[in-house]
Amino acid sequence: MEIAADLLAGLGLFFVGIRLIGGNLREMSGRWFRRLIARATGNPALAALVGTLSGAVTQSSSAITFIVVSLISAGLLGIRRAVPLVVWANVGTSILVLLAVVDLRLLVLYLLAATGLGYFLNLDRAPRWRHALGSALGVALLFLGIVFIKESGGELRAVPAVADFLAFAAGWPLLAFVVGAGLTLVAQSSATVSVVAVTLTTAGVLTLDQTALLVFGASLGSGLSVWLLSANLTGSGRQLALVQVLAKVTGVVLLLPVYVAGQVVELPGGAALLAAATAAPDQAVALLYLALQLVAALAMSVLGGPVLALAARAAPESEEERLSRPRYLYDQAVEDPETAVELVRREQARILGHLPALLDTVRPEAAPAVEAATLLEASRNLTARCEHFLTELLDATSSRDLMLAVLQLEKRNQLLGELLVTADQQLAGPYRGLQATGGGRLDGLLRALVESQHALLLTALDALAHETDSAGASEPDEVALLLALSGDRSEAMDELRRRVAGETRLTAAEHEALYAATALFERTVWLVRRYALLIGRGAAAEV
Repeated sequence: MEIAADLLAGLGLFFVGIRLIGGNLREMSGRWFRRLIARATGNPALAALVGTLSGAVTQSSSAITFIVVSLISAGLLGIRRAVPLVVWANVGTSILVLLAVVDLRLLVLYLLAATGLGYFLNLDRAPRWRHALGSALGVALLFLGIVFIKESGGELRAVPAVADFLAFAAGWPLLAFVVGAGLTLVAQSSATVSVVAVTLTTAGVLTLDQTALLVFGASLGSGLSVWLLSANLTGSGRQLALVQVLAKVTGVVLLLPVYVAGQVVELPGGAALLAAATAAPDQAVALLYLALQLVAALAMSVLGGPVLALAARAAPESEEERLSRPRYLYDQAVEDPETAVELVRREQARILGHLPALLDTVRPEAAPAVEAATLLEASRNLTARCEHFLTELLDATSSRDLMLAVLQLEKRNQLLGELLVTADQQLAGPYRGLQATGGGRLDGLLRALVESQHALLLTALDALAHETDSAGASEPDEVALLLALSGDRSEAMDELRRRVAGETRLTAAEHEALYAATALFERTVWLVRRYALLIGRGAAAEV
């Protein structure tokens, strides 16, 4: 029981360390890390380097894959440029496996002492040091866990029951392969499983052959994990996940036959390699893990085009992804701030144009080409892309006038986001099912609100279209008309509620729908008015 307690304690410290390292390093990297990923993909060699470093930071190729998927979904990255990042992230995860074979006991104890001193001095309360201290604690706990596993593992092998089980397992090589794949599906990291395997090999609990097959299984299990986690993705996100899966499978398919052949027939130099591996089994397994990741990354570097084409056929681009792709924004535009400001105006006009189209999904006479949920999600993605672009643009310009223009566009972007939230609430609430129903006591009122809101949004779109066509100069008459249409409607809505409630005997649910419909309509009018005040330079001066 004492040996089992030491072993389980070591595993617990190891997993806590993994979580602390990944969580704190992600917090430390944050925005600049994502920006680095987005910019590095222009150069394949730099993308491979950044991918390797990102894998070393997170110790999870799955995490990097889904970070990159989020960048693709937001329109910040193209899938072809993203492939080197995710396949070389696998190589970065091997750093932890290589460190596991080094005796770091003394260094770990000093690191743990220094980290404890930092917590005693309350450095964890300082934003500058909090995540660095958390990362250091994670590293210390991780390697302390490895020390526990090594020490208890050697004693565990001496237990007769364990020795009998290991002898039985040695006769079933496939068992180690399956166990490796299964453990990786649970742990979500082939590096984590491989480190534990290397540690148990050093302690003499596992044989070299068992550990090697376990590492092969862990690599395949990592691919299966990405495939399962990406089941709800579509388009480019699913394609990138499939590329990662194929990379993992490729590494196993290319190296496993070579390994098996070396066990069956005597290959040139095989005896020397076997002797070296037997003398240092932990180092041999760590190098095997590294070789698996390198072979997969190099294979994808050569076969990336055909593999990506295969993934595109398996997961074609969705309508949401097509609509989410910016039409006017591109990374290099930041280098010319004056042009970039105009491009943002045009992209925002495109987003605003989606709002009347959303209402078309509940207007009986309209024939919407896109479902409301798809259009909403695409509009949110475009709004997020504009926000990121404006942040980059603000960092790139020193002109006071341009900075004011960018800040004004940021306010517009926030208003677009709020309009989308309001439209979502309307379509999910009082306007839901309006196109299909008929005869309801509130249908006439709801249809009137929809038509009024639709006309208001089209007027806003006309004013914005004139601004973009005139290089930022809005038409005073159009802005004046929009301001008149978006005046205070609170008294009118209160009177409407009283009149409808007085003329019609409504149920509690209908009363709630009436209030929600009029309140959300008021909010839309108020947001459009705020937007109108920001349209054009003259309107901005009025604000």
